[in-house]
Amino acid sequence: MSSYLRLTKTSALGALSAAILVALTGCGSDSDNSSSGGSTTAPPTATASFSQSAEWTISGASLNPNVQTCFDFDSDSEVDCSSATWDVKFDNQQRGVSLWSNSGSSGDGDGGVFGLMDWSELSAYNNGMQDPKTGSDITHHYNEDNSGGIFDSHSWYAYNIAENHKLYPNNRVYLITTDHTDPATSSSVQQPIYAMQIINYYNEAGVSGHPTVRWIDTAMPRADQVKTKTIDATSNTEWTYLNLKTGNIVDDATKQWQVAFRRDSVKLNGGASGTGKVGGFVANTPDGYYDDKDEPIKAKFMTDNKEQSLANLLNVTDFDTPKSAGSWMVDSDSSDLNPGYTGTYPNLDFGWYTYNGMTHQLSAKPDDKAQGALIRSNSGDSYARMRLTQINYPDATTTKATSWVFKFDVQPAQ
Repeated sequence: MSSYLRLTKTSALGALSAAILVALTGCGSDSDNSSSGGSTTAPPTATASFSQSAEWTISGASLNPNVQTCFDFDSDSEVDCSSATWDVKFDNQQRGVSLWSNSGSSGDGDGGVFGLMDWSELSAYNNGMQDPKTGSDITHHYNEDNSGGIFDSHSWYAYNIAENHKLYPNNRVYLITTDHTDPATSSSVQQPIYAMQIINYYNEAGVSGHPTVRWIDTAMPRADQVKTKTIDATSNTEWTYLNLKTGNIVDDATKQWQVAFRRDSVKLNGGASGTGKVGGFVANTPDGYYDDKDEPIKAKFMTDNKEQSLANLLNVTDFDTPKSAGSWMVDSDSSDLNPGYTGTYPNLDFGWYTYNGMTHQLSAKPDDKAQGALIRSNSGDSYARMRLTQINYPDATTTKATSWVFKFDVQPAQ
């Protein structure tokens, strides 16, 4: 699999969280990709390389629930998470392990993430600043941790399927409610519910960071009611806010808006992303974009399907809809280090590792299936290639791991 973003299925994570928790903590006893990066980084340097190594073993009390452990790959040492020097955080939450970079919503640093990608591809990188095939600058591909929701768990695009570092939309239809606390799925004047697609990422000149969106108020599912807008979301640091009711760009986040864009990132005005009550739900994914293993079908993505997929936007009677208010997805803190899972229970793939629902154990993936990421440091001037190499258990029946081992190839600051 190449470095495209895969379809995720986090909507089912709640049902699986208890099972995954068993594997993490034992049986309750111990309890373009175009970036939204944002930091100023040095230009690529021909002499830069992964010239050092680091290893992070997480064990003992660090694997107890609700414990956070942080690592500085430049010094090859664990550091206090309250310090400014950490690069990667291992967060052993009640609902499972999460990884974070020192950036965006997770920290005050200038860090970021480029990945996940297959180890077969990642291992070809000589440094964290240049594409190994073309030598082109990749520093703008690093994403900060951010507040995200439905557009992160169910991506609107596939990336790099033609090995050209471009984004290709899947024309997925998202329902957007203005009050996620209400289970209603019928739009009204008091509480509009919109259906929206993102159908392009490039302007007429081919410049990235210009998503084209089209949407309807689901109370009026007619072609003459479709609104379309191309948005300048080229900033790596600033969000562009859209009011779906008026179709206007809003210049201030304190004003009324429902959806915001920054490069390929999308957020809704609710939860961790805003003061509103906006929530999202996947209403329809057009046929033919993914195979039975959730892998992108290249031929479909490479075809311009925006006219054909207009029917998916207008056929509101065919929409999947939330069964309760709790089914609306509200934005929460997220990182590219935490992909949604793929596969079918009991065998699930979480990118870094796999989960066996029969044994309740996690396994680091072998080289031919492994994934990893490029990490930008807290200071924004050094990089590392990161992968998980081991998750250790004392025996085949114990469900609490004794250690996790990550390895880093480090490009020091120049």
